[in-house]
Amino acid sequence: MDQFYEIFDSYAEQLAKLPMLPVLQCVHYIIMNLKLRMGEGALPFAYSHPMSSWVSSLLTCFAGTFLTNFLLGNSLLSPLTDLEQIAILSVIWYLVFFCPLDLFTKVFMLKPLWIALLVVKEAHRAKNILKGVEISSTLYHDAWLVMIAVGTAKGAGSRLLRPVVMFAQGKVDAVNEALYPSFVTKLSIVGSILFIVVQKRIVAFTTAEVLLGITCVGAFLQVLMYLSNTSDPFTYLEKAVAAVLFKEPAEKADTSDAKKKKE
Repeated sequence: MDQFYEIFDSYAEQLAKLPMLPVLQCVHYIIMNLKLRMGEGALPFAYSHPMSSWVSSLLTCFAGTFLTNFLLGNSLLSPLTDLEQIAILSVIWYLVFFCPLDLFTKVFMLKPLWIALLVVKEAHRAKNILKGVEISSTLYHDAWLVMIAVGTAKGAGSRLLRPVVMFAQGKVDAVNEALYPSFVTKLSIVGSILFIVVQKRIVAFTTAEVLLGITCVGAFLQVLMYLSNTSDPFTYLEKAVAAVLFKEPAEKADTSDAKKKKE
């Protein structure tokens, strides 16, 4: 058991030291643009309105930073100052939508490569959640809700900013993350809570160990959902909790306006 812990701790430290550039950030750009392309009518739209498609890619890929800056009162334009990142994003966007013979998308949509992208993307997400919690904790040390909100925004920004992305394409998105939170939003909330718990030294784990744990769990569940075509695994837990805590009472008080008027 001690040997397993040493190996786990070693990998955790390596992941914690792994820089976001170039691999993690590029994988993030690739998977975000591929998911944009998977949207209904995304390819014809890109051919007809390439500028709007590029803006949608920009908003999606930098969504976490946009939302974090908005929540913390920083400039929303700061992501646009990094010309190197915008250039990399633009090249990847072009290859996803306009590559000759569609080779780029054909290669990365192969099952082994897509699974590899999903796994690496979860490492990127976990590190982003941690970054969000760390940034917010320096400003609001004891504000758990603020740290959870910022951590979730960094980890699931593309989902939370989806209505804005759809608006940039002249569409209205009926899916609302507040009503129907996705798996990545729920995972980001749980991850933020775990990082805060470690930061407050409520548990004996290190930040690096939790980082690797969130990455492994997220990657495993993403691959499982992809291979088995199953739904959000959090749903089963939610239904069990709702059946106990949010059960409709057998008898309900009459709060109708008619009864109040009679009284």
